[in-house]
Amino acid sequence: MASQFRSALLVLLVLSLAVYDRDGGHGFAEAATGAAAGAAGSSGRPTSMRRVHFYTFTDTIPHPGTCALAEATAELGGVLRIIGLSKRPGYILIHSHSPTLKFLMLQEVIEYELNEGRIAKDDLMIFADGHDVLLQRPLAEIVAAYERWPGSPYLISGEKNCWPWPHTDPSHGKWDPGMAVAPNTTFPVHKWLQISASEFCRAIPEKGPYRYPNIGLSMGPVHRFLEVLKRNNRIVLDEDVNDQGAMWLVIIRHALELNMEIDQNAEVFLNMLQYEQGDLAREPCVANFFAERNVAIPAAPPALAEAEAFVLTGLLRYCPAGADLTDADICRMAASSLGIRWGGSYEGPGDHHFCLHADDGRDAVYFNAAGERAAVLPQNGFYGSLCRKVPASGGSERLRAPPLNLLTNFTPGFLHFNGPSHEDDTWVACYHAWVEEFRVSGKGHVFFDVDHNIVLSTDDICDYSWYRIRDFHAHPVHGGVLDFLKDFYKLPVDPGLLAWRGSTSAVDAVKLGREEDLHSSSERLQEALFERSSAPV
Repeated sequence: MASQFRSALLVLLVLSLAVYDRDGGHGFAEAATGAAAGAAGSSGRPTSMRRVHFYTFTDTIPHPGTCALAEATAELGGVLRIIGLSKRPGYILIHSHSPTLKFLMLQEVIEYELNEGRIAKDDLMIFADGHDVLLQRPLAEIVAAYERWPGSPYLISGEKNCWPWPHTDPSHGKWDPGMAVAPNTTFPVHKWLQISASEFCRAIPEKGPYRYPNIGLSMGPVHRFLEVLKRNNRIVLDEDVNDQGAMWLVIIRHALELNMEIDQNAEVFLNMLQYEQGDLAREPCVANFFAERNVAIPAAPPALAEAEAFVLTGLLRYCPAGADLTDADICRMAASSLGIRWGGSYEGPGDHHFCLHADDGRDAVYFNAAGERAAVLPQNGFYGSLCRKVPASGGSERLRAPPLNLLTNFTPGFLHFNGPSHEDDTWVACYHAWVEEFRVSGKGHVFFDVDHNIVLSTDDICDYSWYRIRDFHAHPVHGGVLDFLKDFYKLPVDPGLLAWRGSTSAVDAVKLGREEDLHSSSERLQEALFERSSAPV
């Protein structure tokens, strides 16, 4: 079992992904003339490309929620980028008084990856909480929904409940723990204006049922996202406000400057706190939660123009079944039609198979003539594939879809079970629905561990077939996982990231305990996490 888990480690230098409008749909033309055009450079390739980087935070591996998110991401057009795995499980709880760690760490990672050239300032990025968020629509459809907002805003999830501020009216929501901020506390908006804690819930104009901001999901251009993070983290450190409260202050002070929008109609993000029966066309998560689309999208005509006949995948991806370009001349034709330089043919046993695009500074297309001797799964994080465009039969590439939100007439891309919304059976039912819908072994499902700069397969790590998950908080691990963790925590953290972080990073400023004391009640877990020898039985 231990060797089985060790085989999940595939070392790569960098990973990114790209989203394409495969159906030529509305919404991607604007992306191409702005951020995507910058990402594509001057190669002249189709303008339907927009680079997207999907980040989440967790300090726990494995975790059922993170596994479900990673597997869905792999099936729906991307690779999940996880930050936080250099810390031990539970580190976020001892770091500070609220989950500020995730945004502090995200800021450092984004700055580092920008500096290294792994991401570009005009690329899109998404950030999601790591344990209680589920992805339910293809990333291409999420980008199309996001593009309905003008000017590429920083888009933050909305929710029905006003938190962390005191409630003074029933419209402010049903969950008011009364634990965060005293009602008479005041905060400066600018030099001549202050706002009291009791006034925040009235300050946000209501334009939809999900009125209030929630930091568990957000999306926007990298440069705008980074500016929001800088302001949020500065408020957390200087004004002693938790990260959710700090984001409210960023919105109050800087919404116009940073083009910040709240997704009050759940067009992209749906927050499940205060979900009521009948909000969705099908209840979460009944057996047919993912159902056949009832509105067919017209199929592409059989004869495709040359420029429409080929598509470029994201990095670290092979073509769908039947779409490989297995001939060098056709590969060269595809490169020409996509406007990418032709680099030639070569023999590369164990390398990316067939027609590939090398996005490692060469920005060229090559054909690997190694045939069956090429790699069974993608191995190089800089390579994508050129594929034949296969017209969908009678509609969308993904024929199964989640239900419509009847409150807003949109189908969001994400569900977020924040606060007490993951304490009942709904999250458990949805977790199992996601496993049934998206978990597939042997298909190359992976996530990118940013801290260690490696890619991990989900095939074994995320296998819970030996135990049925019954609770959001309880998820046992077996001996094979513990053996894997012993090796995993011996891996070096990316030295470039450590150097960027330095010796005075707020990420390392633990205030509520010691990392080495985590899970002290379990000798076997402590041994796996900290290389300690357990006492003989």
